[in-house]
Amino acid sequence: MANLKRTREDILESVIDTVHRKGLSATGLSELFKLSGASSGSFYNYFGSKHELGHALIDYEWQKLQQSVIKPAIENCSDPIDRVFWMLDRLEAKQQIEPMCMGCLLGNLIVDLVEQDESFREHLAVVFDAWQAAIANSLREAQRELLPNVEPDILAEEILTTIEGAMLMGKLRRNGDYIKRGFDSARRLVKASLRSPSALTSAHH
Repeated sequence: MANLKRTREDILESVIDTVHRKGLSATGLSELFKLSGASSGSFYNYFGSKHELGHALIDYEWQKLQQSVIKPAIENCSDPIDRVFWMLDRLEAKQQIEPMCMGCLLGNLIVDLVEQDESFREHLAVVFDAWQAAIANSLREAQRELLPNVEPDILAEEILTTIEGAMLMGKLRRNGDYIKRGFDSARRLVKASLRSPSALTSAHH
């Protein structure tokens, strides 16, 4: 029997893996109800439509990314360059332990949703801008360690584009080697931007 007391977060957590693997467009409402263990009435109490669920999943995944990667990086690494490498390490490790190399959910949702409704494009753009800004903020703190011609915002954009491409190719090939090579490319971007790459600590790889 459906659990009528499922919370909003319960429902999001119960459907997120399937949406990550299949995409929201390919996941029907009946499957979403079954996965969530909620009645249709309970489901619609939280999400007025599948469209609303899509937006909620974007926010939920971004919140999880902040809690598991961005905030811990700030807490664990006082050195801003260490912080960038820490984020890359954590993101790569997260991808490598996922079955079938499912890629980045937020990146997958770009492919899945942005052509359906402009609101998804705008929402995902805001999230990726915030993610890029989190990387750029650390790079900006390390400005004195960077070469004079390096612009933190552009380097952050290059890093994010590189790792999103790596996760997408890992999903296509279902091969973690693509993910590793892509993340290593992102690390090389950072190293090549430093005034003294030879001074990197072991934590900087």
